[in-house]
Amino acid sequence: MNEPVVDPSAPRSWVALVQCLDQPGALMALASVFAERGVNFSSLATGALDGRPGTIALTFDASERRCRLLRRAAERLTVVRSLVLRPFEDPGARAAGVVRMPPGKAFRPPAGLDVVWSGDSAAGEPVLVEGTLAEVAAVASAAREAGALTIGTVVSEVR
Repeated sequence: MNEPVVDPSAPRSWVALVQCLDQPGALMALASVFAERGVNFSSLATGALDGRPGTIALTFDASERRCRLLRRAAERLTVVRSLVLRPFEDPGARAAGVVRMPPGKAFRPPAGLDVVWSGDSAAGEPVLVEGTLAEVAAVASAAREAGALTIGTVVSEVR
């Protein structure tokens, strides 16, 4: 199967998992790298991912060129220990999401998405969805259109 040709100057969505020193100012230093290059985070989460403190997961839109500049600048920060960066749709970018629907409203992830899910939304249970970041995001979008009360998504792995 042929990979689609991507214009390197066109913005696209990216996901990064950054392991930083667990110290004050680490997030600010990383945010400054992005702000100085005119790039805004689409999402940002911090915390101990897999028991590792100082983990920052973020998504953003940028061209390939700008993404390379961001990577180089972020990797030069003394607080950054590792940085894994992938296109949003990369199968190595994994996520989990929780969807809560209004009482009595049934929801199932759309057909054709390769996600694992559990829960019975019609019984008032939250639906847990796991899969690639792009597919979990597609489930979240479908749930939003179906009237979800709460949607939460977290990047669980970028490899």
